[in-house]
Amino acid sequence: MPGLAAQTGSGALGGVRVLELGGGVAVAYCGKLLTDQGADVVKVEPAEGDALRSWRASDPDHRAPGTSALFRYLNTSKRSVTVAGAALDTLVPWADVVVAGDGAPSTQAGSGTVVVSLSAFGPDGPLAGTPWTELTLQGWCGSISARGFPDRPPLQQGGRAGEWLGGATAAFAALAGISHRAAHGVAPRLDVPLLEVMAVCLVTYPTLYRDFTGAAAALSQRGSDYPSVERCKDGWIGLCLFSAQQWADFAVMIGRPELAEDTRLNSMAGRGRNRDLARSVIDPWLADHTADEIFELGGLFRVPVSYVGNGRTLPEMEHFRERGVFVENPGGGFIQPRSPFLMSATPVVALRPAPEVGADTDAIRAEAAAVTPPAPAAPDWERDPTPRERPLAGVTILDFTAYWSGPAGTHLLCALGAEVVKIESFKRPDGIRFGTVAPPEQSDWLERSPIYQGANPGKRSVAIDVTTPEGRDLVLRLASRCDGVWENFTPRVMGNLGLTYEDLRAVNPGVIMVRIPGFGLEGPWRDHAGFAQTMEQVSGMGWLTGYADRNPLVRTTCDPAAGVHAAFAFLCAVHHRRVSGEGQLIEMPMVEVALNIAAEQVVEQSAYGRLLDRDANRGPVGAPQGVYPCAGEEQWVALAVVDDDQWVRLCALLPDGAWGRSPELVTRAGRRTAHDRIDAELAKWLSGQDRDAVVRDLTAAGIPAAPVWPQTHIDAQPQLVHAGFFQTVGHPTIGPVGYPGIGVRSDAVDTSFTGPAPLLGQHTAEVLAGMLGCSDAELAGLAERGVVGLR
Repeated sequence: MPGLAAQTGSGALGGVRVLELGGGVAVAYCGKLLTDQGADVVKVEPAEGDALRSWRASDPDHRAPGTSALFRYLNTSKRSVTVAGAALDTLVPWADVVVAGDGAPSTQAGSGTVVVSLSAFGPDGPLAGTPWTELTLQGWCGSISARGFPDRPPLQQGGRAGEWLGGATAAFAALAGISHRAAHGVAPRLDVPLLEVMAVCLVTYPTLYRDFTGAAAALSQRGSDYPSVERCKDGWIGLCLFSAQQWADFAVMIGRPELAEDTRLNSMAGRGRNRDLARSVIDPWLADHTADEIFELGGLFRVPVSYVGNGRTLPEMEHFRERGVFVENPGGGFIQPRSPFLMSATPVVALRPAPEVGADTDAIRAEAAAVTPPAPAAPDWERDPTPRERPLAGVTILDFTAYWSGPAGTHLLCALGAEVVKIESFKRPDGIRFGTVAPPEQSDWLERSPIYQGANPGKRSVAIDVTTPEGRDLVLRLASRCDGVWENFTPRVMGNLGLTYEDLRAVNPGVIMVRIPGFGLEGPWRDHAGFAQTMEQVSGMGWLTGYADRNPLVRTTCDPAAGVHAAFAFLCAVHHRRVSGEGQLIEMPMVEVALNIAAEQVVEQSAYGRLLDRDANRGPVGAPQGVYPCAGEEQWVALAVVDDDQWVRLCALLPDGAWGRSPELVTRAGRRTAHDRIDAELAKWLSGQDRDAVVRDLTAAGIPAAPVWPQTHIDAQPQLVHAGFFQTVGHPTIGPVGYPGIGVRSDAVDTSFTGPAPLLGQHTAEVLAGMLGCSDAELAGLAERGVVGLR
């Protein structure tokens, strides 16, 4: 694996043809993921070019010189055409997949073309067609409501993470569609609403926390984990003390071992209740130590510690330099993160410069003319209803992953029909089970972790002690009958268990192994412990979130982000195996996924010498842009004015809008300069308004606005209710559980959950009997020797 990153080839998706319609980050990132894996992606642009060609986050009110760096990063290796109307329709039969974003030109897809529609809210429902920005979608999905501090307005997550994750989910959906076509002969249409993606990825199962605890009010309070990103002697340092064991190790590390059992401090909740006490213990120690010293100690004591990265510092970090994570853009002039996927059989393709506007129009028209279009589809009233099928029916995955990142990925595959066999043991269950909200004296306490429940519906749990020779043998026998094996431990674990890729390939040459180490299988930080918070701290994801005068804030977006990227990579490998019969090893470091989501920071710094920074709810997209209080307690509106026409319409709604028509405010640049003054005026107006009524008025006038929806009640959000986003499934001990969806829906593809999250060891007997033919007597003997656990 060490030399794998430098290799290039035709990619796992060689021969797959994609039309990319529409602008924006999400559509472009979807296309980038596909083209990096070898797909031939053709970008359909207007004659004047995609708007991202002129975008520059560090100077958003002026056109970027030439073609912008962000456009060139997102569009390497693609081709460009400028066609519309009937001419565009003639290209569709050429494509295996059409990816269409909000505002994309309409086209008629043929019966053999998979269509992925990437929109803000989906094709129908009460919010369909509502004007939006990333800020307002974060308001609608509940992400803003619990971020920040009580003495200030609630906060957005900076950096447009929702749009990047929407692009990744759309790429996953495209391959789900290709798998569906291969399995069932039907090319489906799949909808990827950004709102639903963000309701999965930007909040942490708040409705499950509410239902399991009844503590909705407490969960909605703004606050920050402590310690997280904190000041040290020479700057910032990132910490993540998720468990009591991590706190105990940290207490020893700072020379205060007596605090290990202090119940006021040995949990996140305890430190939140006793923040002043916790700060009195931790802050002085941090102030006496440099970031380098703390990072080194974290490695020695296995405490999750990270540097705090941004666009300027990331390329200089030793680990990323040694792994070759940052590469030159093929068009020259700046560096960018490489693809996060290291594929043993299908390395990513060599990058080519982003295309000029319409450079390939004639060539693509000629290629499309040579394609025989399929027979026209029958009118809707003549068609038989297409049964909803599952594209991955028959695919079996052995899942060693724990916590959230890996389980989030296999959860997506399970929803598409894969049989996911979750390997745990009664000695070492999935660690996120200990994030339970039930007391240990409750008989089913290990089943009441909201994150465990949210990330594992429909899977089967098999309890095997893989540290025993018999347990290892059982796992290898299972692996010989599986299509994929997933794990997200630190690199040494699978080797210590004798379950490396080579071990698995020896019993199953076609196996696809997915490894999700925090920092990679090689490199100086290889063995450092890390959680999602760690990756967000070091990658720059956290740098853009927070108030300008306070520390960066992180929330665990990186776990579901890693999950959807890993699921995409697995489907790439499935497609390659379908064509070639060849399995492979996929290494996907969690931190490299985070670096791709935060790529704009390094790209802007490298190309223009400008450091992007956090600024509360302001940002480059809108001016004004913010979160403002309305009438009533904790009633907030998220509002973003994107262009000058929207500003005129906003002024028309104000009781005295004449001030807004002053010459210095008619342009976005002028409004950005006067942002403080505008915020004061808007706050004065909105403070007397009913939240929902003013949102209706604003959006009816074409202005992006949203209520800051309380995250613990997003199951009552009208658009999500209309979409049937939450699925209620009966659990054997908890009762009905409302599980959030996966961010992908379709009339042709069945994504309903087949069951609840499994009890620990619930399916040991049936899986070992069904897959390996174990008799009752054999199972009883294995259980008696402690090799397996039977419920």
